[in-house]
Amino acid sequence: MYGRNKSLRDMPDEIKPREKMLRFGPEKLSEEELLAIILGSGTKDMDVITLSKEILKLGWKELFNLSPKDLMEKFKGIGEAKACQIRAIIELSKRINDPYEGIYINNPEDVYNFIRDKIDERKEYLFSLYLSPANKLLSYEIIAIGNMNTLYAEPKEILYHAISTACYGIILVHNHPKGELKASKEDLEFTHRVKKACEIMGFELLDHLIVNSKDYLSMKREGLI
Repeated sequence: MYGRNKSLRDMPDEIKPREKMLRFGPEKLSEEELLAIILGSGTKDMDVITLSKEILKLGWKELFNLSPKDLMEKFKGIGEAKACQIRAIIELSKRINDPYEGIYINNPEDVYNFIRDKIDERKEYLFSLYLSPANKLLSYEIIAIGNMNTLYAEPKEILYHAISTACYGIILVHNHPKGELKASKEDLEFTHRVKKACEIMGFELLDHLIVNSKDYLSMKREGLI
């Protein structure tokens, strides 16, 4: 066992996590070695590897719910710096696994602001946004891409992703490349088909937006659905 408060630079080269990562790649390191690289050094009573092992004994599920203050209380010798390092890497991992962390869709303006830069005005796109009961964005998908004035999609393609995300509500968005913000007969018929399919499957169609580069039309706000 390494001596007390032993840092990475005090370890023999052949067992230093940093050297192992450089030589063999990060996938060859254990979880405690990866955490040891982040921490850099141990505490007064524990070397960095032992400290990492003790922290990881809690399990990632519990660690995800601990604040820096909680970590300082649970592990003697961990100060604010190390507690914040641990919380920072946990938060980063959450955001990497959830690219929509912190994104909530509460109104048509939120939808438009999220989607406007994802549309190529040379073609017609159909997007579907999937929301939690609290309006958190869980995922979004490009359902179909058409030409300048024609696009074809089936409700089942929208519901497939709704089922896989276990969402509560769905918002459809499609663009009119020619710029006219008006729901066509085909737009309304398709929206009603999707709404009926959603009701059968237990989802709620929250809105359907027609957008262009400058503005949008909300079918919900216009009383069309």
